[in-house]
Amino acid sequence: MRIRSLMAAAAAALLIALTTSPVRAEISLLSPPDLLLAVESGDLEKARTLLGHGSKPDAADARGMTPLALAVRAGNAEMVDLLLKSGAHAALLDKNGDSPLHWAAEAGDAATIRLLIAANGKVNQEDHQGRTPLMFAARAGKVEAIDALIKAGAIVDKSDFTGRDALAWASESRNPQATAALRRAAGH
Repeated sequence: MRIRSLMAAAAAALLIALTTSPVRAEISLLSPPDLLLAVESGDLEKARTLLGHGSKPDAADARGMTPLALAVRAGNAEMVDLLLKSGAHAALLDKNGDSPLHWAAEAGDAATIRLLIAANGKVNQEDHQGRTPLMFAARAGKVEAIDALIKAGAIVDKSDFTGRDALAWASESRNPQATAALRRAAGH
């Protein structure tokens, strides 16, 4: 009987605590980490300060986007370099299974592709649809990215879950240079 009373009192106390908590506590739990905000705004000095004070370089937002993925998507090479030197993992995936290398490939950023690969980015990493960074570059018609990925060991004839390989994606992009680069790499 005494145990039930104690359990009931504990449950009542928990219920009161949960219902009287300030709304801002929930909002602060859902807001992105300060490092993500610094990266999104391109504030290199703030990012450097936050990393120096212990911010985790791989802290993700609700979409699974890491600071590194955001920096790559923004084309901010200095931020990418800072994050990699601070221990960001180049192969972390967002909720769609895309890595920073997928985003760099789609943007055609060959220099960032080389940085990410040097930091252990996986050149043949598949997203949730079986697409590799090479397929992203081919779909976007980004020849320099295609060349950088092929030099790093990207598999040219690998197919996604729809059966399309990088050459099929390049054909859809209607970029003859991208198609030619992939044909040369595939030996066609």
